[in-house]
Amino acid sequence: MLVNRRNKIKSKIVTLSLAVALMATANSAAAAVKSASLDGSGTYKNTVSQTATNTISGKISATNTGGNTTTRGYAKKSISWLPDSTVASTNWLTPGQGQSVNFTQKKGDIFYGQIVGQTVGSRGSVTITVN
Repeated sequence: MLVNRRNKIKSKIVTLSLAVALMATANSAAAAVKSASLDGSGTYKNTVSQTATNTISGKISATNTGGNTTTRGYAKKSISWLPDSTVASTNWLTPGQGQSVNFTQKKGDIFYGQIVGQTVGSRGSVTITVN
């Protein structure tokens, strides 16, 4: 049986194109997630900075795991020649509470998360997701 060589080549090109498109989509959808925790030895902790790879929104999540103090989570945008800008923050959280807030980002912007406690004994964590 003869196989039409031209159709076979077209089929391979279509399959290859689809595979490349799927890989590009998977790579662009990967999000970077960083966390930091207050362990009762200070009033704030920062996550490691990360760079936005696209313009979808990011997210800051914070929790209060301590007792009798409040904590708050911030998403900060790193600016080299000005004080860092707060792009999102949670409410002040009481023990056992958690909250997430979305923020806008642009490709190439650098962000980090910060957890702030009311007192030195505060405990909690912050997680920042940058896409």
